[in-house]
Amino acid sequence: MSNLVKEIKSTFAEHDDFFIHEEQFNHTVLFLMGFHSLINFSKSNLYFRQMAELSASVNELFTNLSDQLDVDVKQIIKAVLDGKLVILTGDDQRNAVVEPVPQNLRRSIEEPKNESPVQGPLDAFGEDVDINIGLIRKRLGTERLCHSSYEVGELAKRRISMLYIKGKAPNDLIEKIDQKLKQARSDIETINELNTLFGARKFVPVSHLSVTELPQQAVYSLKRNRVILFLDNTPYAFVLPHLFWDMLSTANDRNFHISFTYLIRTLRGLGILANLILPAAYIAITSVNPEILKIDLALFVAESREGIPLTPLFETLAMVVLVDLVTEAITRLPKTIGPTVTMVGGVILGQGVVEAKLVSNLLVIVITAMLISGSAIVGAQNAVYIRLLKYFILFAASVFGILGICTGLIFVCIILSSLKTCDIPYMAFQITEKGDAK
Repeated sequence: MSNLVKEIKSTFAEHDDFFIHEEQFNHTVLFLMGFHSLINFSKSNLYFRQMAELSASVNELFTNLSDQLDVDVKQIIKAVLDGKLVILTGDDQRNAVVEPVPQNLRRSIEEPKNESPVQGPLDAFGEDVDINIGLIRKRLGTERLCHSSYEVGELAKRRISMLYIKGKAPNDLIEKIDQKLKQARSDIETINELNTLFGARKFVPVSHLSVTELPQQAVYSLKRNRVILFLDNTPYAFVLPHLFWDMLSTANDRNFHISFTYLIRTLRGLGILANLILPAAYIAITSVNPEILKIDLALFVAESREGIPLTPLFETLAMVVLVDLVTEAITRLPKTIGPTVTMVGGVILGQGVVEAKLVSNLLVIVITAMLISGSAIVGAQNAVYIRLLKYFILFAASVFGILGICTGLIFVCIILSSLKTCDIPYMAFQITEKGDAK
């Protein structure tokens, strides 16, 4: 193998989708190189052999294949990153940059189903890992984007690919993820099993992974010193580590003016707080601490509950559970039936329980505000664990009132502050390139 080929091979040593294929033509060794995720190698190699049959010499073959001949090393590396097929002679005398048959990255690419980008790209990840990596490389054409592949599982081997930007993602983080993936022995079929692999606690619903189906969001995370994982046959990118502040910001926010960006992030923070405390606050001010209200407001609350047979706790608990059931039903049912369930659950059933005096009008307003505020949270996995945490604060408020809400929030903050992913705190604001969390 020539010195030039060895140099290029060492440059892409951390890219598992990089290939070097050796061919013989007219007693000359030729090396074909490129990325599997960007080049359809079987068809490109067939084209190369067809052109070789029509050529009498290496010089004629190179002339027939390309107009870009005998370029320097930097141009060769750039051509490989751009998805070109590079052909070199074994003696380093000649080289050619060839337009290959590309991977059809648009064949199975659809619009996102679970995320709604505003004024952003409308492509989404699919089940094919190579296509997903190609979508990332189309947006990040740099040799610093590194790729490693793993085969994980005991009964059924699943391919997991790790992507990171060299010099951005902390070395300690990369080494810990690499070690965990190499030591994995059990089968990984679900997102939760992958989450457990990275140390998720059994009784803590907080995910160590941030899940996205948008290539734009994945590239944004890579630039913020994160690591991206792709699991074979799973149309999502998994971002490690997942921090608390990720539920307040998305890559799509950068499409707007910075003032509006900070406004919507503030609203998301208020949405998280409202989702946690609104049902608990209703219980606290109606059954435990009504004295904190002004007289006219206290009379209004008492009038809204006149004739309600249920206690505030059971009244609120019934409505919260009902809303969560409707939410789950809408998620699981086909899209043709989902709007019908929304109308039945949100309008007919809501109006019926009020007219039957099973719940108060004020509680219906509170539950509606809670549902809307929960929808502002970024990431489905974040919305799920916030939904679970509100039950804890709800029960604390039913016993201790406003004090229970404050105590519950403090306890939640303590739990979240104790969480770490690969030694990076969950409540860290950002990750530096040296691996420190701030």
